[in-house]
Amino acid sequence: MKILIEPLSPVQKKINFEIPPERVQEEIDKAYHAYQHRAQIKGFRAGKVPRPLLERHFGEQVAAEVSTHLVEESYLQALQEHSLQVVADPHVVTEKLTPGQPFRYSATVEVRPEVSVANYEGVEVEKQTRKVTGEEIEKALAHLAESFAQLPPITDREQVEQGDVVTIDYSASLGGRPLAGLQGKGRYIEVGKEAIFPGFQERLLGVRKGETVHFSLPLPERGENVLETAETEKVAAFRVTVLDLASKEVPSLDDEFAKDHGECATLEELREKVQQNLQQTADRRAESQMQDVLLTQLLNANPFEVPPSLVREQVQRMLIDAGVVRPGADRPPDEAALPEALRDEFTARARKQVQAVFLLDALARQLELSVSDEELQQQIAEVAASAGVERQPQVDAFYAKDENRRTLRNRLLHDKALRFVVEKAQVKIVETDIAGGPEKD
Repeated sequence: MKILIEPLSPVQKKINFEIPPERVQEEIDKAYHAYQHRAQIKGFRAGKVPRPLLERHFGEQVAAEVSTHLVEESYLQALQEHSLQVVADPHVVTEKLTPGQPFRYSATVEVRPEVSVANYEGVEVEKQTRKVTGEEIEKALAHLAESFAQLPPITDREQVEQGDVVTIDYSASLGGRPLAGLQGKGRYIEVGKEAIFPGFQERLLGVRKGETVHFSLPLPERGENVLETAETEKVAAFRVTVLDLASKEVPSLDDEFAKDHGECATLEELREKVQQNLQQTADRRAESQMQDVLLTQLLNANPFEVPPSLVREQVQRMLIDAGVVRPGADRPPDEAALPEALRDEFTARARKQVQAVFLLDALARQLELSVSDEELQQQIAEVAASAGVERQPQVDAFYAKDENRRTLRNRLLHDKALRFVVEKAQVKIVETDIAGGPEKD
């Protein structure tokens, strides 16, 4: 067998195969021998059908089966012999299989990039830190109190007023077809605070308990958080039933609240606890942002191509996470239907994420880093502990699968590699204001 590998790019190769005629004939003979024993042709007993008759009845089927077998066999052999780390299914183009002639085909494949990381020590980077403000602390306390609000029913009136918490069933349609994301039953909404749709709350004012109302509202113009539609009609038709009315009673922020809901002796102690939690969150965000900047600098200093199929797969995952497409969709979304700026943004972010994986893989190998079974098990135990006792069986079952353990091990390995870069970096601490920019004198 002749194999010629033609590089198309650093991550794409075309493998040309030529399988000798004697090997082709061997497989053809083997296939007809199998057909001779199982073919049922009128007038002939099993095993007695003449070869010319078999060729006339099953020639195309035999050619297809032999071609498939030879491709699978030789392709795997080529990957092993030439140590090709393929990341996606090949694109195969075959010539016609003819007895007595060589069989030729090509397989275009995408392979892992060869990455060698340089300049990963002493990288200069800024770490923008900040102190949480009193305003943030008070907002967090107010949000905590809101989360424990009581909703006693309103019994002295029937009509919706500003500030009421109403329970509704609602639906919206466009051109007679339901609008995704605008259907709900038993939904709570605080009139004056929450907006299901621009102008929606105002239409609830004055509606009586048990009453069903119909109204229309214009669709928002294209932009952020917009309903994308191919419809020419731009008005959504709503049907809303008010099921119940309630008032909202928020508990007072005092020492009793701190004891009952904050597990603290006093409100001041609860305030300090909230401040610590907010500061820890801000510190983690600052560390994460610095790591992202470091990673970007490493990628800029060590440019390399990545397989296009992996970028497309990552874009698909990002679109699912963003709610643009449903998980388990039969086929990827038509990216051309996305706004160009959004499509470019998703693609750029996906490419960077794929590059980061390969770069950290390479760096971990260069540094000879590894993750022990003990480290892996400790991380699984931490995940189970944070999930709670009730969910521990699900966590254990999830990480009982080799694939999930392998994914976690790789993530921990990447974390180690990135921590090494952070530890060797020249970090300049910059205090910032609440807006996220450097503080000004």
